[in-house]
Amino acid sequence: MAPTTSLLALVFLFLLPAAAVAAPPATGDAAAFNVTEILSRYPEFKLFNLLLSKTRVAREVNRRSAVTVLVPDNSAVDWLLRRSARLPRAALVELVSVHVALDYIDAAKLAAMPRSGQPAVVTTLFQTTGAALNRTGFLNVTAVGRAGAVFVSAAPGSLVSATLRRAVTARPYNISVLQISNFVVPPGVITRPRLPLSSPSPPAPRMRQMAIAPSPAPTLASLRPSPTTLPTSEGVAAEAPDTTAEAPAPSHGHVAEVTNWWIGAAVGVACTLGYL
Repeated sequence: MAPTTSLLALVFLFLLPAAAVAAPPATGDAAAFNVTEILSRYPEFKLFNLLLSKTRVAREVNRRSAVTVLVPDNSAVDWLLRRSARLPRAALVELVSVHVALDYIDAAKLAAMPRSGQPAVVTTLFQTTGAALNRTGFLNVTAVGRAGAVFVSAAPGSLVSATLRRAVTARPYNISVLQISNFVVPPGVITRPRLPLSSPSPPAPRMRQMAIAPSPAPTLASLRPSPTTLPTSEGVAAEAPDTTAEAPAPSHGHVAEVTNWWIGAAVGVACTLGYL
């Protein structure tokens, strides 16, 4: 995806503490070149040119008499900014400084390098800052093929390398601009983001603790189930009988009433049959 204006705004978020304009050439002796002016002619390097300006590394480049700038294109800068956490300005300054070699290296010089596999060691602008440790301020340049080259940090354990894409422009013997495939990332300068091995499971929601009032002591009545409401044929809710309730004791008056009814009925039958 081609970088857009919104991506430029993202770069500004990374570099808010930096100056808002490109650094002018150093005062005193006239500068031999202006790196931001040179790169402004190539839209494909617009984002890296912005990094040079906003980190003020361009000012240091313009003070040198002989440099080689290794430039990744907009898609490589886009990859770094979108897939890395918010980078501190100091880390970006160091990373951009690694891509400025303090030597003039053009296409002809790369083609003349021996193909024996022994890399040439070049010093970068990062080495001059005093913050480079374990050879992170040096680059190993290995010639491959007919006119190709591989650039990798000279620090032990460095795994992130870049290959030469093309020679962009040169002003012998002051400045050479070479396009590389991606950023060269020395160990300890910036951590390359890693893709997760698997999708992490979402964290379990935290249960909110709630105060619960103590329940009253259970009674016999509270242990009985509540009556269930059942529909009747007339559509009026009626209560189901409580099967757990105790059966009422039989009433003696009711028994006597039933007994007298049977005696009266027997006498009536006897009179009808002529026995009485």
